[in-house]
Amino acid sequence: MTIRIPAELRSFATLQPDVEAVLQRCGAATYDLLLIDLDGNWVRGVFPSEDEAAAAADLLGVPLHHGWDDDRLARRMGKNDPWNEPGGRRRAL
Repeated sequence: MTIRIPAELRSFATLQPDVEAVLQRCGAATYDLLLIDLDGNWVRGVFPSEDEAAAAADLLGVPLHHGWDDDRLARRMGKNDPWNEPGGRRRAL
């Protein structure tokens, strides 16, 4: 099986510190692979199967978590939220 890893995921995993991955179902037949760095920055790739997404994380050399069972990663991802900072971006109404 040939795994196509988007260039954005490859560069993120290579250039960012302490990247970890979260695998979650995002459609009837698709899966999200979210890469989250130490500062809460993240990038998302969509894969046609759970096996391909898990294989991509393995090829990138990042620890993989199936779902959000680790609250630490959710807190890490929420750490970089400019909408909650004074003077930060505002959501469109």
